[in-house]
Amino acid sequence: MHPARVWQVLLGVMLAVSPVVAADSVGAVGGVAAIGPVAEQPARACPNGYVALTFDDGPDAVTTPALVDELRRHGSRATFFAIGAKAAAAPEVVVLVRSEGMAVGNHTYDHPFLDELSEQAVTDELTRTSAILDGIGGPAPTLFRPPYGRRNAVVERVVRRLGLTEVLWSYDSDDYEEASVEQMVRQAEKATDGEVLLFHDGYRSTVDAVPQILDVFDRRGLCAGQVLPSATPQQAWLDYDGDDKTYYPAVAGPW
Repeated sequence: MHPARVWQVLLGVMLAVSPVVAADSVGAVGGVAAIGPVAEQPARACPNGYVALTFDDGPDAVTTPALVDELRRHGSRATFFAIGAKAAAAPEVVVLVRSEGMAVGNHTYDHPFLDELSEQAVTDELTRTSAILDGIGGPAPTLFRPPYGRRNAVVERVVRRLGLTEVLWSYDSDDYEEASVEQMVRQAEKATDGEVLLFHDGYRSTVDAVPQILDVFDRRGLCAGQVLPSATPQQAWLDYDGDDKTYYPAVAGPW
C-alpha cells in the first residue's frame, strides 16, 4: 500500500476508534461516527447483472489491504464477513475496508459451529461482533454469514430476532482447500446474475485470483455487486449434487 494511504488510514483509525476496541471486552466498544465519505466508484456497464464477491474470516493485516487494493484498481467493491475477535485486534483494517466503500458483515466472534451452541451462546456470538463492528466507525452490520454455512432452527431464530440477513453462497472458491488461481477463475465463470461467490481472507492465491475474476466479469457483462436482502429465497451451493437443497434470503445487486 502507498505510504500516503497508510497514514490516511491510521489517521482515520485515531478519529474513529476511541477507545481502542479490546478483543476480550465488549464493554470497551462505543458508538462512534464514520470517518467521512467512502471512495467514489466509477460507473460501470452491467448489462448482464451483478455477482457478489464475499470474503470470510478477516480482517487480515496483509491480505485484506491487498484485496481492497485489487478491488479499488478495478473500480469494484465487495463484502467482507469479519470475525469479531480479529476486527477488535485490527480495527485499522476494518476502517480501511469501509473507507473504500466495501461492506462489512458479521461472521461471529470466534468462528464456532453455531449449530452446536445454545440460543444464548449464539446470541452472544452475533451481538458481540455487531457491537465491535459498530464501534469501529459503524454502522452495525445487517448481513450475517454462519461459519461453515452451519445453522439450525435456533440459529435462524436468533438471526431473525436480531434483524440480520443470513447470507450463504452460490459457489465456493475452495481457496481454503488450496484451489489454484485457475480453478477459482473457472468457478467464477459459472456465476450469473444475482449469485454470491465465497472466498476467504488470508490466502495469497485469492488475492491473485481477484483481478482475473473481475476481468471475467467484464467480458461477460457482469459487475461485482453488493449483497441485498431478497424476498425470493436463493438456492445455495449450486455445485452441490445432493437432493437436500438449501436456500437463503439474499441476492447480488447494484451498489
